[in-house]
Amino acid sequence: MKHSFNMTMPDYDKNSRVFIELPFNVWNLFNKKGAIRVKGSINESPYECALIPRGNGTYLLPINKKIIEKSRISTGDTLNIYMEIVDNNEKNKPKVNELIEYRRIETINYIEQPNPRACGQACIAMLAGVNAEEVIKVMNTKGSTSIGQLIEALDYYKIKHSGTNKRISKKNPNYSEVCILTVHMPDYSHWVLYFKGKFYDPEFGVLENCHPDGKITSYLEIYRE
Repeated sequence: MKHSFNMTMPDYDKNSRVFIELPFNVWNLFNKKGAIRVKGSINESPYECALIPRGNGTYLLPINKKIIEKSRISTGDTLNIYMEIVDNNEKNKPKVNELIEYRRIETINYIEQPNPRACGQACIAMLAGVNAEEVIKVMNTKGSTSIGQLIEALDYYKIKHSGTNKRISKKNPNYSEVCILTVHMPDYSHWVLYFKGKFYDPEFGVLENCHPDGKITSYLEIYRE
């Protein structure tokens, strides 16, 4: 199925990619869930990329710097976007020996966030077994991060994860053995890594319980292998 739509370019950091929330339910439109790869054009500049899932059919479209520069896009401009699902027919499917080898996560070494807003980068660093500065370069930001950016970083480091950020509720009160938790503090939102009974909090250290001022609202499950 092919789809065309218009959006307004939001304010953005000129040194990094832009992540735009699509104005429709991708599951319903394309009749497909999970990992979705699309192609098309943005203001007549061709692109192909993987959409970033946010949950319940909401996805982000990443727009890289080359397209922004080539199309001379600025904040407030109208984006004419054409999109269709990439056809993964049999001849293009990976062979068995070409399947992704996901990272095995057996232990966690605690990493403190390098600045007050880099908790997401620190969580990824702990899972990937690298330092936070490397993750900052990979994610191209040392500031606050969205769930979409975390998912993209997990994919980069070949860390297997669930496709959606699951909300904590009465029907779903528990989180998985390994996950990235969304924790709401009194004045800000915070990412915390949970690993086998302990909270690896980039701000407050390794804790037996979540910080008393924090409320866990959702989690992104991480598969250890």
